[in-house]
Amino acid sequence: MEQRMREKEEELLDAFLSGDESAFEELFDQNKERLYGTVMRIVRNRDDALDVIQESLIKAHRGAGRFRRESSFSTWLTSIAVKEAINRVKRDRFRSMISLSFFSTAPSTGRSNPEDDAERFLLEKRVNEALKYLPAVQRAVFTMKFYERLKASEIAELLGSSEGAVKASYFHAVRKLRKSLSGLRSRE
Repeated sequence: MEQRMREKEEELLDAFLSGDESAFEELFDQNKERLYGTVMRIVRNRDDALDVIQESLIKAHRGAGRFRRESSFSTWLTSIAVKEAINRVKRDRFRSMISLSFFSTAPSTGRSNPEDDAERFLLEKRVNEALKYLPAVQRAVFTMKFYERLKASEIAELLGSSEGAVKASYFHAVRKLRKSLSGLRSRE
């Protein structure tokens, strides 16, 4: 199935390079949800995420002719978006953070305990504060590994970095988060 998806991307890219603008739109449509999730977890602001995606699409549109096809188009597009997101974070380091509950993948039971909700809210607030102070690359690596569950090799490819550098960034991010959150204890 992955091979078929890559072949479809190749066909669409060839069509776009031959002048079919709708082929580029289709390439974007195939990648938009994953791209939005990845970028959102790095910039942590909806408007910034949409701006980053738009800038990434412009760069991909202009640079498609130079795409060497050493990886899939979706990997290349994600790489552009991740780099744009990191640059945005570096430029705008002190923007307010959104709640981690936006990213929660745990299914709701429908039952809510006010005490648990208050504790969860405080925990999310502390984690958001801690994430805010991570350097942009460490925040990007942490979110891609922790939330997206990408492998170090995949992150390295996206960032144009080495696997060792990705592992080091993740290690330092986790260490800083642990230190920052050391006073928190989970309820048993």
